Amino acid sequence: MDQERQAREARKETLGFARSAAFAFLVYTALTIAMTWPLATGLTRDIPGDFGDPLFTSWVLSWDATHLGRGWWSANIFAPHPLSLAYSEHFLPQALQVLPIYAVTKNPILCYNLLFLSTFALSALGMFLLGRELTGSAVAGFVAGLAFAFTPSRIANIPHLQVLSSAWMPFALYGWHRYFATGRVRPLAGAAAAWLMQNLSSGYYLLFFTPIVVLYIAWELTRRDRWRDHTTLLRIGLAIAIVLAATAPFLLPYLELRRLGFSPRSLAETQRFSADVYAYFTADPNLWLWGPVAQAWPKSEGLLFPGLTIVVLAAIGIGHRRKEKTAEGAENAERVFSLRSLRSLRFFLLVVAAAVIVTLLLGFSIRLPGIKITSLSRALLVCAGCGAIVLAASRRTREAARQRLLSPAGVFSAITLFAIVMSFGPEIHAKGRVVATANVYTVFYNLVPGFDGLRVPARYATIVALGLAALAAIGVAAIDHRHRGRVAAVAGALILLEALAAPIPINQNSTGYTQSGLAPLPASLAVGSAAPEVYRFAAQLPASAVLIELPLGEPAFDVRYMFYSTLHWKPLVNGYSGGAPPQYGMLTESLKDVGRRPDRAWQAIVDSTATHAIVHERSYQNDGGPLLSAWLRSRGAREVAAFGSDRVFVMPRIQSPAPSP
Repeated sequence: MDQERQAREARKETLGFARSAAFAFLVYTALTIAMTWPLATGLTRDIPGDFGDPLFTSWVLSWDATHLGRGWWSANIFAPHPLSLAYSEHFLPQALQVLPIYAVTKNPILCYNLLFLSTFALSALGMFLLGRELTGSAVAGFVAGLAFAFTPSRIANIPHLQVLSSAWMPFALYGWHRYFATGRVRPLAGAAAAWLMQNLSSGYYLLFFTPIVVLYIAWELTRRDRWRDHTTLLRIGLAIAIVLAATAPFLLPYLELRRLGFSPRSLAETQRFSADVYAYFTADPNLWLWGPVAQAWPKSEGLLFPGLTIVVLAAIGIGHRRKEKTAEGAENAERVFSLRSLRSLRFFLLVVAAAVIVTLLLGFSIRLPGIKITSLSRALLVCAGCGAIVLAASRRTREAARQRLLSPAGVFSAITLFAIVMSFGPEIHAKGRVVATANVYTVFYNLVPGFDGLRVPARYATIVALGLAALAAIGVAAIDHRHRGRVAAVAGALILLEALAAPIPINQNSTGYTQSGLAPLPASLAVGSAAPEVYRFAAQLPASAVLIELPLGEPAFDVRYMFYSTLHWKPLVNGYSGGAPPQYGMLTESLKDVGRRPDRAWQAIVDSTATHAIVHERSYQNDGGPLLSAWLRSRGAREVAAFGSDRVFVMPRIQSPAPSP
């Protein structure tokens, strides 16, 4: 009977947890719609952000939804070069999420927008589960969900779905925590599945988040004293092996591209897209509250302000300590006094060390009577040395440090600090000035395969947000339960206010082209039945047709060609991605100077293997478009169709001369 009653209570508790999670998800979804307004009014036609990366991602989602299987990696861009999908993210998990919707609607914009909105709601739900699991408080978990999903730094990444796709991180940590707490296989399987989904959702997070998972597992094994539990170790090892085995096949095409000559990112390029120290005091200009104020050092990938409310709650979580009792359960006045004195001294030393390091990080030197500190590296070494001496000399300090590190606040503080340091990249800069010529990131760049293929260390800010949100949950839970609800309500409202940027940027159309002589593209995207007629004609061309669209080599134009290729899927010489074959850059340069070097331009088109050319005459200024069409005719190209200013030519069958022996 007792077992039956316990089982009923367990089922009741599980049902209660599920209901609270479902309710939280509904609230998060409603808040997502409000915070991203007015996107919800144009889900089938509008693009959040600009007509750049979102169009590229929409094309990838469409390709994934229609070409899974053999040949999937060789997408229809950069023809005839293979593995063109591997020049950027493959977005397979995201495509699988919206596959039924795409199958019914064939609308890539709708699918993209639903995924975009889901990144907010799912991120919030995952952090809600993790925060509630860490603290036992649904209120704390709810605030943590807001903190992770609506951190102000996400607004700066509106056009980057791969950066927003971080929802699986808290789900993975939640699964690991549940496994260690219960010993059941089901949460272990969930943790492995979420980790795998995160690996495949973003190449950045595959490399950035994996060390976090390893650290978290090691922390759980240590604090629960499970390193000698062979069953636990075997299960964990098996789960890790399954994740690695399932991830590995998706890495092979990227390795093959490297073998074919795709060069790694240089340290100089990586540093250019690293976070400046002042990036954490710089917000996206679109934010209502902080946009006009927090502009310490604006730069590309440098709008990383996490929000003041989140930081305050995290600080409360870091500083919270439970009251200690002696082994006998009674207080000894003298002992308590000595412990408090020791803690006060430790706290004072930590504050001084932190103040020195932060001052140097911000680019200032310390000059006091008899004291001059200008080197961050030396200050870190001195602080580390002093800390080691104190730990070696005091057993109580060692025990206090151990207890702190083995607490949830300790591990998430370490995760947050690690992510901040890694986001600085190979060097540490403060307002563009070098304050440290070496950083931990360089070690990963040199020793961990794949890190030299990433160019934006600043995206570690997502891991920073993960750590701060977990700490915020601990901070809310530390508040007395009598006041916790009111404090959480105020904190939640402030988090949303700090992240508010509605109306968010939609359908932004940049006309700052790198090539001269080009006319501005339309300010809107023609979709559905309004799509350009020339692409429906292209769908009727033979399967062997290879298209080249002119103008070529300007990203804003190429990405639209890719998007419209979802109507015909013919191989396309044009392309836009995170990288490109070297030959594409040569082709772009050759076509920039048709007037002065026509033979070179023509040979480049012949070498491209294109069988058909589409000239968008209206995309050129003055009479550049008609002149280009006339030039193609003079070289033997035959016009076979015209749709307004779009002209389709069949290229003459001219063999490229064989290379000299």
